[in-house]
Amino acid sequence: MAPIKIGIIGLSSGQSWAVWAHLPYLKNTTKYEIVALCNSSVASAEAAIKAHELSSTIKAYGSYEDLASDPNVELVVCSIRVDKHYEALLPSIKAGKDIFCEWPLAKDAAQADEMLKLAKEKGVKTLVGLQSNQSPTVKKIRELLDSGRIGTLLSTSFHGTSPFFTPTMMESIAYQNDDTSGGNLLTIYGGHSLEGLTHAISPIKSFQSHLATTHPSIQLTTQTGTPTTLQPRTTPDQILLQGTLANNAVFSYHLRGGPAFANSPHAGLVWRLFGTDGEIQVTGPNTFMNIADTTDFRIEVFEHKSGEVEEVVLELDEWSREDGGGVPLFARNIARLYEAFAEGKGEGDGVLGFEQAVERHRFIGEVYEKAGWKR
Repeated sequence: MAPIKIGIIGLSSGQSWAVWAHLPYLKNTTKYEIVALCNSSVASAEAAIKAHELSSTIKAYGSYEDLASDPNVELVVCSIRVDKHYEALLPSIKAGKDIFCEWPLAKDAAQADEMLKLAKEKGVKTLVGLQSNQSPTVKKIRELLDSGRIGTLLSTSFHGTSPFFTPTMMESIAYQNDDTSGGNLLTIYGGHSLEGLTHAISPIKSFQSHLATTHPSIQLTTQTGTPTTLQPRTTPDQILLQGTLANNAVFSYHLRGGPAFANSPHAGLVWRLFGTDGEIQVTGPNTFMNIADTTDFRIEVFEHKSGEVEEVVLELDEWSREDGGGVPLFARNIARLYEAFAEGKGEGDGVLGFEQAVERHRFIGEVYEKAGWKR
């Protein structure tokens, strides 16, 4: 099969999510081929090609329209800040290009719905970066539940942290303090972790929500921690949901900004799943289920009858190998998502497109509404 030809929006010459999570796989696969880069300028795209030692045949573009006009590009990958997704991808959708967009799809449900309608009109295949569904940790939890290891699931509690939403914040992600940007603790980090929770267990049937901003004034810093300016925070840094899942299990969910207890690698996430015969406990350094792989999160099973606790050891796959054959941690679930998309897998295999993304945008809108959050 000929490789799928990719044009990437947002692959910088320095450090970025596209560099950490997409490039390690794309540079070493026969299923995809990078043929174009689009950055803020042609010079910026050329600098990225040189910095990452990519092929000199790759086209460098400085506008979204020029990338969309390239007949050689089949799949456009968008990895830039959330509030730029809509304007960045509209030209390529209109041109009939297939799309892989990072989550969130857009800054709100209205933009996302417009993108979906246009994609359907143009017959565009779509993929959204909700890669928690590809995580070996999430898949193992689902497997344990399906096997009846803890009997019937009665309830689950999820407490997670993100180290970014503290009284200080790097300037590079300061836009996440602005509620109008569409990118924040709820939409990005909440979206990814809730995707992992519901994929492992069951969709949410009913819920109530509470949102709070406990640090309304933020000290911005440089990448090295030097203080710069103050900025107001108009996004939530405390998120609480509780309700019932579609399988009738009770759930509670708390996501907050700040460090894990004692900065422990097993206190940034404490997720428990309580059943009639036992309980599963998942612990990890943070709430980033979209990154969770085989060694950074721990799964333990407590059996009520025997009183014993077993740590579940996950097997390494080709992407988790640390002997030079795999890819770095951030890239592993993205690699699995690319592989599944290339194989034509769909929603049942955790490969989600614009349609599912719009559903999740609407859910986030409900979270805001039920919390009485004025936007």
